[in-house]
Amino acid sequence: MPFARSAGLGPAAATFAITVGAFGNAGGRILSGWLSDMMGRLTTLRVMVLASAVAMPALFIWRQEVLLFPTSLVAVVYWCYGTQLSVFASATADLYGTRNLGLNYGVLYRVGRRGSRARMIAARVYDASGGYGYAFYAASVLAVVAFVALTIARSAAAVPAARAAYVR
Repeated sequence: MPFARSAGLGPAAATFAITVGAFGNAGGRILSGWLSDMMGRLTTLRVMVLASAVAMPALFIWRQEVLLFPTSLVAVVYWCYGTQLSVFASATADLYGTRNLGLNYGVLYRVGRRGSRARMIAARVYDASGGYGYAFYAASVLAVVAFVALTIARSAAAVPAARAAYVR
């Protein structure tokens, strides 16, 4: 994990961070699926992107704090990633109906995968600036943009006529 090495953490801390990330990802999928059933898909996604907007710069700021970096902050960042994977498909069905769910979700997933090239972008930022700071702050800004987009998005209940057109 190049970021952990750049923060001065040893291989054991980096390995532990990856393990914590895996648990955060799995927990995000399970917990966020349940939360989306309780609070609604868009609300769950809004919470996730706000948590990401806070966690990304915090992860960079406190990157040398062994207790914060490889534990709670990494878990939160990976929880956000797990949330996306568990909630996007059902949110797509809620917003556009199930008739073309495979196509609609496929388009959404493909666009999302393009955006997940964060490691390549972070590497370029590191090469250009000598650090990862700009990448983490840019990720936070993009999470805020996603929050605004999710705030504008309407739930399926708010647009029943549009949803009915897609279900047929």
